[in-house]
Amino acid sequence: MNKEETALLSIGKPADFSFRKLKSINVDKFLRDIGLEGARYTRVAGVPERGAEKKKFLTRSLWLNNNKLTNTKHVDQMADSVLEYPDELGWIDFSFNYITEIDECILRFNKLKILYFHGNCISDLDEVFKLRNLPELRSVTFHGNPIANHPRYRSYVVSVLPQIANLDFTPVVRNERLQPAPPEVVKKLKEIDKAKY
Repeated sequence: MNKEETALLSIGKPADFSFRKLKSINVDKFLRDIGLEGARYTRVAGVPERGAEKKKFLTRSLWLNNNKLTNTKHVDQMADSVLEYPDELGWIDFSFNYITEIDECILRFNKLKILYFHGNCISDLDEVFKLRNLPELRSVTFHGNPIANHPRYRSYVVSVLPQIANLDFTPVVRNERLQPAPPEVVKKLKEIDKAKY
C-alpha cells in the first residue's frame, strides 16, 4: 500500500451496496449483475477511489444494508471481490435485512470496529457469541431484532462483548460493566471453557 492509498483508505467513502435486493452473498452473481460499478454514490456523494494494483475500492467500509440477506455467509468473499485491502475492513452495515444467522467468516476481519445488525431477524442470543473474537469491535447494533426483547438483552450483550463501547448507538457505562453476567452467559462461558479442554 503506497502513501496515497493509505491516505485514501483512512478517509475513503464506503463501498455502498445497499438497496440492491441482494438475497444472498453470491460473489459470481454479484459481479455479473451489479459489479463495482453498481456501488451507490448518492448517499455519500460519490464512491471510493480505486487502488492502483487491483482496481478495487480503497475503503474500510462495506454497506450491505436494506437488502434481503438472511445470513452473512460469504461476506469474506464479497470483501475480497470489492476491496483493495479487505483485511483492513473496519465497518460492515448489515442493517435492515432478514438476517437470522451470523456466519463465522466475519471473524476473518479482526480490524472490525463497527457492525450494524439493527432491523434484522436474529432471535438466538448465541449469535452474539460469534463476535467475541473481534478484538477491535467497539460499536454494535442489534435493536429491532427479536433478541432485543429478551429481558436481559443489554446486560447479555455487554457481558458477551466486553470490548464494545457502544451498543445500539448508546455508550456502555461503567455500571453496566460492573454488573454480574446473566446466568445464560455464565453457562455458555463454562461450556466454551469445557470444550477447549
